Amino acid sequence: MALAGLGVSLAGFAGLISALDRGPQAHSPVRAWRIRNIVVGGFTITFAGFATVALYQVTREDLDLTVRLASLLLALANVLPMFTEARSGPAWPSERGRYVAIGTTVALIAADLFNVWFAGLGLLQVLFLLQLSGPVSIFINTVRDVARGN
Repeated sequence: MALAGLGVSLAGFAGLISALDRGPQAHSPVRAWRIRNIVVGGFTITFAGFATVALYQVTREDLDLTVRLASLLLALANVLPMFTEARSGPAWPSERGRYVAIGTTVALIAADLFNVWFAGLGLLQVLFLLQLSGPVSIFINTVRDVARGN
């Protein structure tokens, strides 16, 4: 539940950055990509966090099944953007950065799928935090650029 709240907060901060940025680069493809991915990532964490609580009730409080289903949900949340966000384009000024992002996403998917088999509650909590690291890193880069006036 706490991570779901963090996801909503992160999405809200992205909206603030977008609203307050009046610089010449405010409507660039990179900024649009960043804001969209912060919001989508934040809401994905929010949905997955609340869904985990609901899954616990639906599975009749079977913790292992809940952890497996929540891990599968996180894996699916990572697979879907790979087809749209990993393409070359103006949001990726560096191919190296794009490849690092793809590699990180593939590693997260592998860890999620491992936890489908392992069913570790502690690992699920770590996976939620790692899932949050993507939008947070984009958020930090966006704040840094706005502060520099880029």
